Amino acid sequence: MRHSANSTFISAAIFLAAPILTLASPVITNGNFEAVQIGAPFVTSDPTDIPGWTHGGIVGDGLLWAVGYADGGGSVTTAGSGNQFITMGGGYGTVGSADWSTTIIGLVAGNSYVLNFMTATELGTGEEPGGPQTMTVGFLSGSSTAAESYTSPDSPAAYWRNWVTQNYTFVATNTTAVVDFSVTNQEYDMGLDNVNVVALAAATPEPSSLLMAGVGLIWFARIAGRNWLARQ
Repeated sequence: MRHSANSTFISAAIFLAAPILTLASPVITNGNFEAVQIGAPFVTSDPTDIPGWTHGGIVGDGLLWAVGYADGGGSVTTAGSGNQFITMGGGYGTVGSADWSTTIIGLVAGNSYVLNFMTATELGTGEEPGGPQTMTVGFLSGSSTAAESYTSPDSPAAYWRNWVTQNYTFVATNTTAVVDFSVTNQEYDMGLDNVNVVALAAATPEPSSLLMAGVGLIWFARIAGRNWLARQ
């Protein structure tokens, strides 16, 4: 009887001493923009082809693009992930503002997360030479983290050839959050793809600290077990 009680208390102490490292992953719907596959001419301005996302502002030359598009200025040969991506901007020869927003679910208020995404500039050599393009990322709700701007360099050729990975760290204030990607007074269209969120794991305690904590809990459990048996 004594051995069984002590074993139970020791097992419970070891369980409590073990760090919990697994965090639930938040979810973004259609973060790679592959939910609706489009065919020739491999570009659409219909926002219903981008489920899970809301568009605002000027449409530009298109909203959803796919590998295979081509015209006299260049061709789409790659995406950040998969074969499709979205864009925002004024379009060819037009200055305009636009944004895309989506809801992140599965957050824990007070926890920190990293929003990962990929961007590409439409500009490159050929018909559309120019400079870098900039996108601003912030929250409409669910986080008070300040908005940040991200710049993509020129592509080696039109269109959207140079995809770069961007990272934005934020703190959730609710279990859901609406994130917004936007461009302001921009000519041509900037590409966005491969949007996902990962939780920042809590710092892992040093092994020596874990050992001391475990020994202390086991000692406490043994004393508690003896006291419990003495009362039987």
